[in-house]
Amino acid sequence: MNGLAENRLKMAAEGYANRMRSLNDYFTTLDKLLDAEDWDKAEIAGKLLSVHGPHSTHAFLQVDRLGTQRNRPFIREDAFDAIAVLHLQVLYDIHVDKNYESAYDVHTQIMRKFTEEILRKWKDCNWFLPIFYQLCTDLRNTAKMADELGGLDEDRDSSYYEQCASFIMESYRACITDARDVSISKKIAILNMTNQLFRIYFKVLNNVIKINKLNLLTPLIRTIDNSENLQRAFSMADKVTYNYFLGRNAMFDSNLPLAERSLSYAFRNCPTECATNKRLVLIYLIPVKMFLGHMPNPSVLRKYKLEEFIEVVEAVKVGNLAQLDAALATHEDFFIQCGIFLMLEKLRTITFRNLFKRVSLILGKNQIPLDAFLVCLRHLGVHDVDADELACIVANLIAQNKIKGYISHAHQKLVISKKEPFPELRSSS
Repeated sequence: MNGLAENRLKMAAEGYANRMRSLNDYFTTLDKLLDAEDWDKAEIAGKLLSVHGPHSTHAFLQVDRLGTQRNRPFIREDAFDAIAVLHLQVLYDIHVDKNYESAYDVHTQIMRKFTEEILRKWKDCNWFLPIFYQLCTDLRNTAKMADELGGLDEDRDSSYYEQCASFIMESYRACITDARDVSISKKIAILNMTNQLFRIYFKVLNNVIKINKLNLLTPLIRTIDNSENLQRAFSMADKVTYNYFLGRNAMFDSNLPLAERSLSYAFRNCPTECATNKRLVLIYLIPVKMFLGHMPNPSVLRKYKLEEFIEVVEAVKVGNLAQLDAALATHEDFFIQCGIFLMLEKLRTITFRNLFKRVSLILGKNQIPLDAFLVCLRHLGVHDVDADELACIVANLIAQNKIKGYISHAHQKLVISKKEPFPELRSSS
């Protein structure tokens, strides 16, 4: 969903919420939306079943242990009626009782109810999936609240945030076996659920709990890759999100071609008005592009408020190690927070390669004394690289096919190929 569509949905949900004056209004509104059995109406209903929905601050909806149909309309579908009642309990736990652990526990009941009574039992329809997507998002939100606001229990083996993955996987299993036509199949939900799991496994709570189970998503990724018949049914919003996470995962696996392909897709298809999301994609796409030899234009970095990269890019381009180290030190907090600091440090290899290329062009010959590189390094303020370490760096660049040539140890020279001595970085990745 693009930014404009999301805004329209938000405004529609706010319109319904603003007209509510009582508990009866809430149930009547939900009943009418659900009775339509329509995807667009289900999106609005999802907002009205969200912990952060426009209705959530209404005091008359923050109800403890409602659990009865007396004195209120009844949503005609029993499963949705039970889900709505449980949802109001979650609102009470969050806004009144401030019991975030209870809010999470109740929301897990909502997930179980939806999976068992709707995903598994309702055949030949999938119009309700927008509600399910919102419930999955709120499962993560309530889990995060329970961890961050409820306090971590040292006796627990894992965080609530990590635990909530199991509920999404349970729902995933209920959908993946639906072999009906795409127009009514619940299988189209697998991309959204995979994105939910990506978010969980990439998340770091309180800088303490680190969840590193991305390998569990390998079979899910393989399933999506093999689901060509579903590609048109997946929403563009979900495809952009998926490629963003897939690209990040590939980046950390050092699969740079896949990382570039996925992140470029996410950036290209992210709506122009979603500048914040495009900036987020660029944070990971820029290092990948740099490793492949494509240096971003400073104007693009300024447009998306990523000035932290400007000095890094300039240092790598000209082969200035001291400038690179200084730039990384200056913006260390930002790069660490984004999770790319260690990857940017590896740009030292590319920086060395670019420096050696400049020296070879200046000297204009294919036999270059290693001392010439040392002189340049000293001139640039790099004093922690001696002759032995320099030889190791050059040898590694040759092994990585970033330089074509060999070291003549007898003459202490780098002998480079007369044809394409410094191959394109893309070809060596």
